[in-house]
Amino acid sequence: MGIERYDQLVQEFLGKKRIAIWGIEDAKSDPGHLVARKLHRQGIEVISVNPRFSDDPTQRRASALAKIEMPVEAVLVYVDRPQTMEAVDDCVAAKIPMVWLHDALSPGAAIPAAIDRLRSAGCTVIPGLCPIFYLRPVDPGHFCLKWILRLAGKENAQANHVLMVNCSCKTIAVAEVGQRAAKFTQGDQRSHFCVLLAH
Repeated sequence: MGIERYDQLVQEFLGKKRIAIWGIEDAKSDPGHLVARKLHRQGIEVISVNPRFSDDPTQRRASALAKIEMPVEAVLVYVDRPQTMEAVDDCVAAKIPMVWLHDALSPGAAIPAAIDRLRSAGCTVIPGLCPIFYLRPVDPGHFCLKWILRLAGKENAQANHVLMVNCSCKTIAVAEVGQRAAKFTQGDQRSHFCVLLAH
């Protein structure tokens, strides 16, 4: 998937009016809440889905996508890899037309099995990264991190999920770039960004 096509899908996703975030936790520290707040500020209704939740339409919470009274237009799968296929199966069962598989610094949901399963069910898939990189205003930290991950090839998840990027005639494994990028989340963001570019 080329970057231009990826960006088109991102804009299509962010143009939806009702989106579910599958895997968001109750804990206030869960970064999924930041994504939900930014989506809400864009005028998007967000429903939180987690198998551990009780179904509560008044709180916009559900245990499964099929439990949502008015179907959502798209889903952000915001889980670690062990939970990915459970979320994907729920998306397929609910016939969700568009799914964003979150996958940024830590190993996320954009795995080949998930991408193949969704596409075979006729679902449009955004494999990797996170809406927060595109929801304006983008904070400086996420703006810089988006470009680090773009260079790492996170937008171009292929069926074999072996992503490589050629930079200055040197092939850098995504895992290596991801490890370096992890430093970006600690301490002063600007100084770590400079360190990453220097490498």
